[in-house]
Amino acid sequence: MIEQILKDLCYADQEWSIISLRYFNPVGAHPSGLIGEDPNDIPNNLMPYISQVAVKIRPYLNVFGNDYPTDDGTGVRDYIHIDDLSNGHIVALKHMLSSPEKWFGYNPINLGTGRGISMIKSFEKTTGIKIPYKIVERRPGDLPILFANVNVANERLGWKAKKTIDEMCSSTWNWQSKNPNGFRCVNNENKILK
Repeated sequence: MIEQILKDLCYADQEWSIISLRYFNPVGAHPSGLIGEDPNDIPNNLMPYISQVAVKIRPYLNVFGNDYPTDDGTGVRDYIHIDDLSNGHIVALKHMLSSPEKWFGYNPINLGTGRGISMIKSFEKTTGIKIPYKIVERRPGDLPILFANVNVANERLGWKAKKTIDEMCSSTWNWQSKNPNGFRCVNNENKILK
């Protein structure tokens, strides 16, 4: 809906130039291990859920279907490291500020790697930690394979994701293993305090 509003704005007032960056599953953490993803409740995204299973906050991961036409039967997705995502914003802003005339109107741009992977195997390979999981029913509307078409980002911005899936997994694990309870405090009885 937001994209439609931005598109309508550019149509109604042709002085506007908008670049709308579309993210494909941002993951990873700061290399220091000091900053990472810490959902308040049950994670809605795969990577923080996997890393919470790895530190035993959660007993296992639910895998939604294993009968897709993919190598391992599970859904394949595109993931982008947060460092690449940050860089994508900087590159887009520099282009917009240096040549606004080239960007008149509404310009949607996908930021991803342009290829899909199976995250559980990648996380296990990178960290050496076995992730317990259960196969459950597919979710309505899930696609077997979903990855970004990054041609516009490559061609118009000269931008390309640089971080590998191994770097995404290792930086996430670096943060989660240093912060097994996330940003929450734990008392002497190992109970999480709010």
